[in-house]
Amino acid sequence: MKYALATMLILIGVSPAWSAPPWVEDYCMARASQIWFNGRGDREHFMANCIADLTPTPPAKRRPHKKSAGLEC
Repeated sequence: MKYALATMLILIGVSPAWSAPPWVEDYCMARASQIWFNGRGDREHFMANCIADLTPTPPAKRRPHKKSAGLEC
């Protein structure tokens, strides 16, 4: 059990983290502070959309499709 947990933590640590740069978060926070939000979660929704609009999408890694032998529908 210890080894499985350690392996999982190593794999998570090696994977690249795609987060917004600090200037994007600061910009979106400044814009959000100027807006009056009505409902619960509106600020979080605005922040998520603002950050998503200003950050590039990660490159897609596509693997070729492998056909399974003998499994036909």
